[in-house]
Amino acid sequence: MRLRVPGVTLLLLLAAASAAAQRPATGSADVRVDSLATVTVTATRSAVETHRAPARVTVITRADAEAAGAETVADLLEARSAVFLKRYGPDGLATVSLRGGSASHTLVTLDGHRLSDPQLGQLDLSLLPAALVERAEVLHGAASGLYGTDAVGGVVALSAPAGETRARAVIRSGAFGERGASGLATALIGPTTTATVALDAAHALGTYAYVDSTAFDTETGTNGVTRLRANADRQQEAAYARIGGTLGRNRWGFGLLGTRAETGIFDYGGGTDARQNDAALRLWLDHTLALGSVAVTTGADLQRASLRYRHAGLGLDDTGHTRVASVQTRAERIWVGSGRTLTASIGGRVGRATAEHPNLAEDARETSVALDAGAVLDAGRVLVAPSLRFDRASVPVDSMPSVQALSPQLGLNVQPFRWRGLRLKASAGRAFRAPTFNDRFWQPGGNAGLRPERGWTAEAGASLVVSPDLPSGLARLTAEATLFTSRLRDQIVWRPGRHPDGFYWAPLNVGRTRTVGWELSGRAGLPLAGRLVVDVGALWAHSAARDRTDSTSTSYDQPLIYVPDDQVKLDAALAWRGLRVGADVRHVSARPTSTDGSRALPPFTVVGAHVEAGLSGQTWRARLGLHAENLTDAVYSVTPRSPMPPRHLRAVLTLESR
Repeated sequence: MRLRVPGVTLLLLLAAASAAAQRPATGSADVRVDSLATVTVTATRSAVETHRAPARVTVITRADAEAAGAETVADLLEARSAVFLKRYGPDGLATVSLRGGSASHTLVTLDGHRLSDPQLGQLDLSLLPAALVERAEVLHGAASGLYGTDAVGGVVALSAPAGETRARAVIRSGAFGERGASGLATALIGPTTTATVALDAAHALGTYAYVDSTAFDTETGTNGVTRLRANADRQQEAAYARIGGTLGRNRWGFGLLGTRAETGIFDYGGGTDARQNDAALRLWLDHTLALGSVAVTTGADLQRASLRYRHAGLGLDDTGHTRVASVQTRAERIWVGSGRTLTASIGGRVGRATAEHPNLAEDARETSVALDAGAVLDAGRVLVAPSLRFDRASVPVDSMPSVQALSPQLGLNVQPFRWRGLRLKASAGRAFRAPTFNDRFWQPGGNAGLRPERGWTAEAGASLVVSPDLPSGLARLTAEATLFTSRLRDQIVWRPGRHPDGFYWAPLNVGRTRTVGWELSGRAGLPLAGRLVVDVGALWAHSAARDRTDSTSTSYDQPLIYVPDDQVKLDAALAWRGLRVGADVRHVSARPTSTDGSRALPPFTVVGAHVEAGLSGQTWRARLGLHAENLTDAVYSVTPRSPMPPRHLRAVLTLESR
């Protein structure tokens, strides 16, 4: 297979390789096992150990991405978290579902700034390369008390690369026309200033065979015709840049993220020429002023995005544009004394969003304001984290009511015994989701009188850390169990109907859902003889999301469509010196495709295997990884009419500085 690398990416790869010999060695990194002091800021907005956070938080690192062979953020979350990825093919739309919620019920941020599109209320995570993300935190459960709208099922907080001087270059090649490359370089450009640049480019044809079960084979007299996926290609590029540093009491940073993709819209029965173009540019600026025990942080962001849909056969060529701008500020103070630490904060946000599309009303714009306050009281064996947020969003149309929500939240973490390895967690809070531009302004069908979706969630669990300080310094055994329940009312549901000016779909506040479930997870890193290390992880997420809208309907108390009740994920790796061999198993239960539960996609189990070999020098490290996906050649679809790839192989070559 011939690999083509765009010129700008090739230049960065060469620069990264050149820089690989300019940083002194820092020790071996043949295998990664987490340390006890894994820290989260997503759960409370103040840095606390995940073990001591008041809610379940999953932290995923770059090492996790490399071990899983993840190419996109969607791949990473699918492999190493309880998030369910609704995939429309391997290179199609990929949106998140957390604790049974929809794609618009999980907030996604990058470096603390929102990424979701205000017109659609969701984000295609297949457009974000894993190479541009250094770390991801998944906060489970309602978080509107901290983050406002959309944080109903949880928050996915992404962090881009920044910090120490380093360089990395990656080349990927695989089946079905897959090829790609990425590069990253971070360096000091002054005594206290650091600059980071990262690029990624990828292309895939997606031309593998599948069975069209809706077609009749006249030769065999049975249903099912083997076809080759056509018009399923994707080409995408992404660029990230950041410059930041410190100056006296000031810490500042400026970031940029640009993404672009062109995708063929695959048609299950074949014969379509539909294409989609996605483009987005995001800019953000952050500044923190430290005044003793007080820190004042101010941030601003600007986002411009476009989505073009073309279908020559239907004569369609529509382009939508969205623009979002916001400014936020936060003041935080810390009091320390008598074995206790109190961190209190107060903040506010002002934002404006607009959308343009041939099917949207001309006045599709919204102004929003928010005020929030929170605190974290850390008394050693007890941590309490209350928060309260008020949100208001208004549109310039008299017939459309403003959206208002008051979201309280309370979290608790307790160490019941002297041994700090066991912590008990509990949290409860309210959440809401404001209507999107499509919900309110789409023509025909937009509903001016829509109310925000409102709900609440509560969870309780325990976190266990055993023997984190074994002599090797590499081993750790952790486990966490969480029980949760949530309720959501006034859910916005699009339904077909006859209206005065025709028959079309329109959104209504009619939905009610109830979800109960649990999340069980564990990970162990155990040193064996010599430098042999075993790393094993397991996860079982059960989310029974049920429709509680109408007790007289056939859909009452039925599972929500396309959402599985259960996910089980297992991974194991054996590492010795520069060699790592691993495998992973992912099982997803049936996903209903009808509201009355009469039809469903069958459950599936996917197995993967990974082999990675590396060489190290004083200032560099090289690794070659082979990733076998769908090793058992399972035939499955995550969503209807979206066949996933058969067994295939991908090769990844990485060169980085140390």
